[in-house]
Amino acid sequence: MANFQIICPACAVIMALLAAGCGSDLGGPLQGDSITAYEASSAFSPTGHHVAALGDGRYRITATGSAATPKSRVEKIAMARAAEFGIEQKHKFFQAAPAQFSIRCGKREYLEKGEKRHLPARGYAVVELDVVYANDAPDVNFRPVKDVSSALQTELQTETIAPEAKAEAAREVNAQCGA
Repeated sequence: MANFQIICPACAVIMALLAAGCGSDLGGPLQGDSITAYEASSAFSPTGHHVAALGDGRYRITATGSAATPKSRVEKIAMARAAEFGIEQKHKFFQAAPAQFSIRCGKREYLEKGEKRHLPARGYAVVELDVVYANDAPDVNFRPVKDVSSALQTELQTETIAPEAKAEAAREVNAQCGA
């Protein structure tokens, strides 16, 4: 019984963190008008950044923003992650193809005890960058990873998004996702 009492407080903390993560980006009132921060996406929150290897030394950096996050910020998140990933991989330069923008609509229906339930419409602004890295800049299109990372990290931390820009971003996403 003593082990149960020691483990339970830890379980309670873990369960609270998992519940907070699950509710952090579900759309509707919980999503509200939050702006996506510079952080990795996860199973609990689709917003944030993700890196995938494409082969031949190429990578795809994907950034997903909440409906209220303007595309320009989502692109900055993707570019900042591309630069930071280059630093982590010990490269000095990177080149990104032009950003590909899209809107991804969330699931609107689910089954609960055999009954179809409906979720509020939700959507996400998505930016994908295909990136290559180098230790020497073969041409002027390659940018220094440290300089770009530092500048964009600072910009993302200090950026303020006007309420009108949040509302416009949300209108565009919601119009495509049927809200």
